[in-house]
Amino acid sequence: MNEKKLVQNFKSYINVSSSKEEKNGTIQEVKPKLLTGELVTGVAHNVVMLTPLSERDHGRLGSVFVTNYKLSFVPLERSQQDECSQRNHLLGPHDVPLLAVGAVWLTDGGPVRRRRLMPCGDMPGKVKGLQIICKNMKVITFSFTTAPMHSGRKIALSLMHHAFPKRHHLLFAFEYHEPYYPTLPSELNMFQRPGDWKRELERCECPHWRITCINGTSDAFMLTAGETLIVPNSVLDYNLVESARHFRSGRVPVWVWGRPEGAALLRSGELLPTEQAPTAESVLLEQIRRSHPKLTPPQVLYLCGNSFTTTGSNANILPPLSSLQASFKKLMDLCTPTKLSGFWVQDAQYHSVLESSKWLRHVATCLALADEAAHHLARNVTVVLQEGEGVDYSAVVSSLTQLLLEPHWRTLVGFQSLVQKEWLALGHPFCDRYGLPSPGNPKETREQSPGQVAPVFLLFLDCTWQLTRQFPASFQFTETYLTTLWDCTHNQIFDTFLFNCSRDRELAYTNKKNQQSFVPVWDWGEQFSEQDKALFYNPLYAMSAKPSNVTPNRSSIISSPNKQAVELPRLEPCTSVAGTELWSQCYERWLLPLDVPHAGDVQYHVFHYAVLKEIQQLNEKLNSLSIFSNRQSLGGSSASGAEGPGDRTAVSRFYPFSRSRGPAAPALDAMQLSAIDAASLLDSLSLLNAPD
Repeated sequence: MNEKKLVQNFKSYINVSSSKEEKNGTIQEVKPKLLTGELVTGVAHNVVMLTPLSERDHGRLGSVFVTNYKLSFVPLERSQQDECSQRNHLLGPHDVPLLAVGAVWLTDGGPVRRRRLMPCGDMPGKVKGLQIICKNMKVITFSFTTAPMHSGRKIALSLMHHAFPKRHHLLFAFEYHEPYYPTLPSELNMFQRPGDWKRELERCECPHWRITCINGTSDAFMLTAGETLIVPNSVLDYNLVESARHFRSGRVPVWVWGRPEGAALLRSGELLPTEQAPTAESVLLEQIRRSHPKLTPPQVLYLCGNSFTTTGSNANILPPLSSLQASFKKLMDLCTPTKLSGFWVQDAQYHSVLESSKWLRHVATCLALADEAAHHLARNVTVVLQEGEGVDYSAVVSSLTQLLLEPHWRTLVGFQSLVQKEWLALGHPFCDRYGLPSPGNPKETREQSPGQVAPVFLLFLDCTWQLTRQFPASFQFTETYLTTLWDCTHNQIFDTFLFNCSRDRELAYTNKKNQQSFVPVWDWGEQFSEQDKALFYNPLYAMSAKPSNVTPNRSSIISSPNKQAVELPRLEPCTSVAGTELWSQCYERWLLPLDVPHAGDVQYHVFHYAVLKEIQQLNEKLNSLSIFSNRQSLGGSSASGAEGPGDRTAVSRFYPFSRSRGPAAPALDAMQLSAIDAASLLDSLSLLNAPD
């Protein structure tokens, strides 16, 4: 026997933190936190999770678990970096929901050499390392060189099987058995029943429109929408059925919002290339014109161009979904470098690469179209948005238009109601756009319909963030809320973004095991504490003047027949590409070199929380003083214990998604809790309202 073969000549070049429990070559086994119905399908111990953007010289030792819900890494030793400022009840600091996995790469144990693994591709016999690119731009790299043999292959097989399901009912939402007790706010309109639409029609005070439930009968013509539609009073259901044959997916123009003076906002699909299609469209547009008290003709906006006319000269044309996906892929490549050297190379070419992706161009185009639609509606002119099947860009532009026109949608509950109406009730195909298998089609996989995958909802959230940046005091919610909402779209516990239409959701309710209800994403208490939910509220909105954030009395602005309709006040955003910015908190928060302290707009956010807290303390003291003692005390010092704006605590740039809570967290938690009920503070924040 050759004795040289028995010599231990292995040398590791990865610097990992060793555990105090490691003795005699054995590793302490750790376990992940499991939810009700969650099962472990793959496990590997003694795995190294490499530090992001490291050159194979730093990492942490622990265990990797793959369940039917998430990918989880549990380190052997706890660290301050294990807890970020936003704490999730369902996910740990190193957990990733399987639906958030975008791509899996096979590596040689580090981040340098890699090869992409496909869901239906071959798996090599030995896996040294895996790199996971998440849909929220997070990059996770594992090295299995110190793990037991075949551990890497087991993790890879389990991950590829569960992260890319072939059937819709295999999603964890169908296995999650935790009892759910709804705590949704009463003012949240889910737009699931005819009564919900009636309430909205009455809120907008539009008497020239009616509700029809024909789409919930056997004569349904718009199969991807809910049972309730709002159409002009003069249109019969029979006419709708006949006209639907000339629109893509039967998407005839339907009402989504209106003003009492007569103008309305409608969404429609494109016309089919038939001889009768233009005539059918003209008939419906005439009925829409008659629904206006002044018989004003509607303005049709072709979001993707009019197939019957030449629109090459129009700059405000949105691209096909395939082009939008290609643009997002270039943005992903820019924000997900896998090694430090690549990060600095991209940093030198940052602006040119960002420009070549054309992502900000698409954002600016959506804002320009929404601004154009809002301009017509503010002047009491009806607008019809026409696009494709009427479920993608029309939802983006329609939602943005309503955000520009009505303050109700700029509140937290109003924004959630807006998403329910425009994206869920009217049937945005989330399964197709996220690449999930469609319900009722078990043989369809994500790779069989690449042309349908596109981040349309993210485009809308990005546009909304641009508006919050341009109008910082006009929105009740913050960019932290928008970023968190984007993360939740890939969390398969919640059913909000798991279906293509209302019919698929209702069918899933009848087939769900144990007949337990799905959990909507709007019940934020299922994930976050009161401190974390307080981060969703904008302190500037609470401190702003009440008249600018409250919808005016509609009956007071209804014009008489002899007077011109009053032009509605609206937000007028900058719609040029130069006026847009990259959403850093959403796209760059995982790039550690950019997460520096004392930087970013979050510093102003923390400062505003401190000011809000001080105003509250002053108001409380003023309210507790009598007239006599008030005159004596006001000349003295300020409220005791009030933290001045100059004493604010600095945080890192991507707070609250920073990997370390740091010393600022306890103080900020107290300030955030004091501002969570921002709506109730509108009447009491002004010192002028204090008693004499």
